[in-house]
Amino acid sequence: MNGVRFTDEDIERWATESEKGYNGKYLGRSVPGRPISAGERARSFTLRLDAERRAKLDEVARERRITASQLMRDLIDSL
Repeated sequence: MNGVRFTDEDIERWATESEKGYNGKYLGRSVPGRPISAGERARSFTLRLDAERRAKLDEVARERRITASQLMRDLIDSL
């Protein structure tokens, strides 16, 4: 992967680690977007917006330095 070779031992070690279960530590760098805490029960929701409303949503999200999805979750939580 990306020029790195993985051995059978690597794969076996990863399989053994995954069978032990997730230990709660986040792997990798933090990225904006859907929070990890959304959980298995999270379901996607589609909302159609005209161009003006979408532009406003994107503008406010940009100002707050969050995603449009996070802005919508925050708005719903504030109800």
